[in-house]
Amino acid sequence: MHIWSALAGLAVLLQYATSPASRFVQAHEDTFAGVDTQQLLQPGEPGLYSGENNASSFAPWSYEPFCTQVLDNLESKLCVYTSRTFGNNRGLSVFTTPSLAEKIALLVPFHNPDALSDIAINTDESRWYTSPTPGKGLGMFAKDTVRRGEKILANTPVLVAYTEGFLPKGEREKFLRIAVDQLPAPTRASLLELSNLYRDPDVLLQGVISGNAFDLQIAGRGHLAVFPEAARINHACSPNSLFRLDPSLLSHQVYAVRPIGKDEEITIAYSNPLETYANRQHHLRESFHFTCTCERCSRGETADELLNEIAELQAALSDWTPHSAASVKKAERLVKIYEDEGLHGYIDPAYCHAALTYNAVGGLRGAQKYIKLALEANKLRLGPTASDLGACNGLADNPENHWSWRLRKPS
Repeated sequence: MHIWSALAGLAVLLQYATSPASRFVQAHEDTFAGVDTQQLLQPGEPGLYSGENNASSFAPWSYEPFCTQVLDNLESKLCVYTSRTFGNNRGLSVFTTPSLAEKIALLVPFHNPDALSDIAINTDESRWYTSPTPGKGLGMFAKDTVRRGEKILANTPVLVAYTEGFLPKGEREKFLRIAVDQLPAPTRASLLELSNLYRDPDVLLQGVISGNAFDLQIAGRGHLAVFPEAARINHACSPNSLFRLDPSLLSHQVYAVRPIGKDEEITIAYSNPLETYANRQHHLRESFHFTCTCERCSRGETADELLNEIAELQAALSDWTPHSAASVKKAERLVKIYEDEGLHGYIDPAYCHAALTYNAVGGLRGAQKYIKLALEANKLRLGPTASDLGACNGLADNPENHWSWRLRKPS
């Protein structure tokens, strides 16, 4: 997960997870690149569907865990755990340590399946469809108009793997193939249809994970999680949507950050949109093996001038000394740049700056307008329980009692 620095003068962290570059590859439903998973098992190891397992003995898992030896780096085994009924029979396979598997098994969705349906996770795909996009493979498109703040899709992962770099590739692939083979057939097929970053049949699943996984923190430990639906969403440096990960519900949710028209492609950002052109391109090439040609990137380094202006404006608006150059005009300019650059999903700090600036000159209506927008944008980006707006905290309750009230008003 990439954690972006707080914008000047505000205690706001932009938390970001790497996301998939959607490309389509074909794979047979019951084999992996022509190799039967059963052939990968060592002599004497149990067959996956031998009937020897009593599912109730391993609840909530459907099979006896299949484990590595104890690994010195972890002082633990890594094991495959599969629930074929998780997520209303969608299924889930996890490759992790026994202690973390115990924590995962305690999560609410394992004990109350309605917890997912109550907030429309793994429901029908009524909001979107997929279609080929030039140079991008498959993309996701809106079936009908989507308003800002509306949820587009929400799903549980089908494969979760502990983030590690010490297992030999062949050994890791063996366990990942077992994990995927134990999933229900439709779920397995949806995963195998995803892009393969490596295009090497010997590490097929590692290629799928590398090109399609989101970083999911479970009990403070990094895991890579694959959500086949979300993997179809392509990248843009001015995305019309953003995503949130909820480890407590093992869910990935995508929301519109500005109105999306019927048949318009749905996009998210794979890299920090507030980074420079060169940094964005470097990250996308290194992590996802493609060059971005979106509208912002088509302007190249000249578009960085606006990022520099954002930084300058934020610095000025964060200056509360008697000689500050802050002004309402600068605050409005900051908001306009965010909007013109399509950075609606990351605009809450700009709104906060504007609210503080209006409040500081006694502009009550402007302060109330922008603090409301800041709160809405912050909750959209970080979730409904988000409440920390840094310097803007408390401004919505009573602007005239806030520390910033008329602080810049000439005497």
